[in-house]
Amino acid sequence: MALPNLRQALRNFGRPLQFAIIEKSVVDFEAVETTLDVKYLNGVMTPMTAQKLLIKPEGQRQWKWWEIITTTRLNLDWLLQDPAGKRYRIMSITDWSQAGFYTYELTEAPQ
Repeated sequence: MALPNLRQALRNFGRPLQFAIIEKSVVDFEAVETTLDVKYLNGVMTPMTAQKLLIKPEGQRQWKWWEIITTTRLNLDWLLQDPAGKRYRIMSITDWSQAGFYTYELTEAPQ
């Protein structure tokens, strides 16, 4: 059974999201942050539901968790920085590409 393609529905339902992509790497034994580019995503960003937070390990429940549903493919462990300067780390990816979208779990990263 094929999944219905929700790409067009997400385009109509979502809103433009702008993030600078920051990649961390190790150069000469030091952590270096490199801004790759600015991505304009069309999607939905919401706080994580209480039911999903209860599944997280106890020490992680107090973190600020977010979910993004978008049609754009992002990499795990990238940092996303919004125009206001808040940083979010991609913690997990759920690949629904057969249905036309991806779901990401994010946490607010310390500055």
